[in-house]
Amino acid sequence: MRKILIFCEGITDQIFIADCIELFYKIQCKRIINKKGVQISFNDDSLIIDVGGCSKLSDPIYYSMLEDNTECGGGNVVIFDADISGTGNGNNGFNSCVQKLESIKTSRKIKFDYYIWPNHQEDGIIENLLRKLIPPEKESIFNCIEGHKDCLSNLGHENLRLAEIKEEIGFYLYTSSVVSEARNRDYKDPAIWNININEIIELKKFKDFLDSYFVGITSIEAK
Repeated sequence: MRKILIFCEGITDQIFIADCIELFYKIQCKRIINKKGVQISFNDDSLIIDVGGCSKLSDPIYYSMLEDNTECGGGNVVIFDADISGTGNGNNGFNSCVQKLESIKTSRKIKFDYYIWPNHQEDGIIENLLRKLIPPEKESIFNCIEGHKDCLSNLGHENLRLAEIKEEIGFYLYTSSVVSEARNRDYKDPAIWNININEIIELKKFKDFLDSYFVGITSIEAK
């Protein structure tokens, strides 16, 4: 069985990727949730790993994992946010993120494929994709949440802290009476999320990327 290591940026990514793998390929993931974070594995020794950011990928522990898995014929996958160009924050946009990852591959001589949220094409973060996965019948809820922010921004008060997309997604879940904490979310719940690759182009694009690693793999039941 080919070992697959998926390196991502945070717990939201871990849980979403695991749920997509379960939905798309019927591969069951084992999850251990504790105060330190979330450990996710599938098919015995394949892992979804939260590395905390692009810069951490060159840390010796992750470099060794990438190198060893390559030597054993395994597959390495890196999935990070593009973030926003010109801000200097995070990966500073899609093009900058590509340059960073290609530089890591070249300078460290390690092999991995990568996918950049939200659609491997534009600036943004995973929450921009999650926003598109809200079912049509729940759009009115999110419209109210966005309207609340617009209302506050028009008050003219100084130093107001307006919600960002991450917080809006969390409030959408809270308002829908489901768990909003990232580590306990269920993206497989059709009442809350529309995980339909035939309707969501960005989701289909992500599945197409994963297909080369997962199509044809037989699931080993999680213990």
